[in-house]
Amino acid sequence: MNKFYQRFALLSLLLVWIAITYLSLKSVSHSSPIRINDKIGHFIAYAVLSLHALAFFQFQKKKQIFWLVLTLVGYGLLMEILQGFVPGREVSAYDLLANSMGVGIGLACFTLWKRYRRYRTNG
Repeated sequence: MNKFYQRFALLSLLLVWIAITYLSLKSVSHSSPIRINDKIGHFIAYAVLSLHALAFFQFQKKKQIFWLVLTLVGYGLLMEILQGFVPGREVSAYDLLANSMGVGIGLACFTLWKRYRRYRTNG
């Protein structure tokens, strides 16, 4: 991985992580201009997070990928637990499920992308 790509991948991963943390731990405003199903938002956010994390770390071994996925799901669990302490927020098992499914679909998309690149390279 060249230096530019590595720095870009790290910066984008940090921005996504900070955005998810901020949005997860801020008080809910009922007059939010963005209308999106909460679970879809969780799903998309964690899919994007997992894609960025996988792109940055570039793990080759299944064991490393497993631990990264487990860490991302654990981060989703931590955010859900901390939401219980934020006024207007509550802990939701369905949010955790959406987070985990997002991580899973992010992994699936990344795996398909890697296979496609390998296929295109090997012709």
